[in-house]
Amino acid sequence: MHPVVVVGGGPVGLVSSILLSLQGIQHLLFERYPSTSIHPKACGLNQRTLEIFRHIGIEDEVLQNGAPRDAHSRTAWYTSLGKKGREIHSCDAWGGGEYRVPFESASPSPYVVLPQIRLEPILQRRALQLNPTGVKYATEVLKIEEKSDRVIVTVQGVDGIQRDVEAKYVIGADGGRMVTDWLGISWEGEREIFDMVSAHIRAPLSQHHPESRAFISWFINPATGGSIKSGYMYHLGPYPSDPKTEEWYFGCAMLPSDPERFDTEATIKRVSQTLGIDGLNIELLSVSHWFVSSIVAEQFRSRAGRVFLVGDAAHRIPPWGALGVNTGVQDAFNLIWKLAFTLRGNHRNADRLLDTYDEERRPVASRVAHSSLSNLTNHAGAMDRAIGLTADQTYEENQRAIDISLDPTHSDYQRRRVEITKAEEVLKSEFGAHGTEVGWFYPSADINDEGKKTRHDGQIKPDGTFDDLIYHASTIPGHHLPHAWLQRGNVTISTRDLLVPDKFIMLSQTAGVWDWVRKASDFIKIELVNGGNDAWTDRDGKWQEVCNVGKHGAVLVRPDGIVAWRGKARDAKLSTLLGDLVSLNGAATASL
Repeated sequence: MHPVVVVGGGPVGLVSSILLSLQGIQHLLFERYPSTSIHPKACGLNQRTLEIFRHIGIEDEVLQNGAPRDAHSRTAWYTSLGKKGREIHSCDAWGGGEYRVPFESASPSPYVVLPQIRLEPILQRRALQLNPTGVKYATEVLKIEEKSDRVIVTVQGVDGIQRDVEAKYVIGADGGRMVTDWLGISWEGEREIFDMVSAHIRAPLSQHHPESRAFISWFINPATGGSIKSGYMYHLGPYPSDPKTEEWYFGCAMLPSDPERFDTEATIKRVSQTLGIDGLNIELLSVSHWFVSSIVAEQFRSRAGRVFLVGDAAHRIPPWGALGVNTGVQDAFNLIWKLAFTLRGNHRNADRLLDTYDEERRPVASRVAHSSLSNLTNHAGAMDRAIGLTADQTYEENQRAIDISLDPTHSDYQRRRVEITKAEEVLKSEFGAHGTEVGWFYPSADINDEGKKTRHDGQIKPDGTFDDLIYHASTIPGHHLPHAWLQRGNVTISTRDLLVPDKFIMLSQTAGVWDWVRKASDFIKIELVNGGNDAWTDRDGKWQEVCNVGKHGAVLVRPDGIVAWRGKARDAKLSTLLGDLVSLNGAATASL
């Protein structure tokens, strides 16, 4: 019997495989397609995801293949890119311009743009490097049957022969195609909100684009409607960019006049109509029809407890905000260490530990799905309303509205520009939502209920809502270990680099005070900061600023970088946490 089977070999399934391998957990991964994705799909990778990639050893390769930082530092709205095209508005985004300092302060890793078609091969190579015989492409999972002590997975390879594979646990990472429904788990939320078409094209668009820093370009064409219906595009690389080889993604909502399915001719016609570039040579590489949905599975762990849902199998999130793949990768990072501790028998309350996956991740997914849907609604209306476009106006009326917004001599111009600036503020939740991207936390892990006293150090606003725009670093349990640069000799690392797959870490500023913890548990690694000759130096004083435990206190951090406990002295909650860990020889930690 295999310890784990992963169903699905997209980004989230591959990350799950890599994390399992780094934990030393034998497993199989089954993917029905012969190799990695051929359509671009996701592209924006936020800092929490890059930190995970740093942890699994692929961050450098991702950065080498991703877009240069300046190439995704702004977003802009245009009437078209043709000779008569005009820029309506542009603003900083994704860690560029006004966001640069807070982004650099929050993490050792940057925001990166890398399309899924280029990310998946990197993940695939790493997964195969760590598990060369366990990653099975062109192998379809036909069904899963969950028993009280195992899961039976029926698969079929290219030979057409069906085989049963038994596993203690299964991770459903199949994009919500089958596993969720097999388990009888319902979805909550809104389905099929928009019918979309996306095209992967090759064309020398950089020669016609007025702003090299604009990652996503939105079009507002009165002939096709507002910004979602007109379409949007972004550069897919490869980098360094070359007009002869550059690739682009174009997406738009389906119009009543569009064909039911887009063939090559219809796709190129629609792209050309929006871009408005005379004589543009477009090569269509792929086209995809899909529906925008904002839904979350009602539970992320099966009723019998042996199947877990991650990624799109657990939540389908609108792409406005680029949170779909990021949320899925972060699901896996939460889940895998818990499975590993369970399979190795290193936790006395293993079933309870596994339950925390659903308790922690589902609320995050629900909030992200809601905020992404809100981004979609705002995007479909905010900028269009500011300009004066409406669906019930004629082409001529909408064109006139755009002309007024671009004509400084018109009496209504200043009012329209004020409205456009207000629309930008509304849309910051899509392009500058640093709090949403890196500030999410797990309220259920706040074991001493400290967050209520300070509204989680400001991450919750006075009105009780989550601060989407600003990240507030905190060591309250349930929050991410804050980033701070540490130095020892010639070595400089982030506090985030201290994480290890199979241990908790404890950060202390005084040597000897917490040595009893090291003796009490094999799964605690003590890291001293400013605490003696062999300690790390808090290079910029940031750890001293954010740790909030005093000179003799400590912060205990889980393998996934989430604070498990903090305190100025030993207390009962810490003893309980340590008491749940089982030592390497199988005995529970004692004398606590």
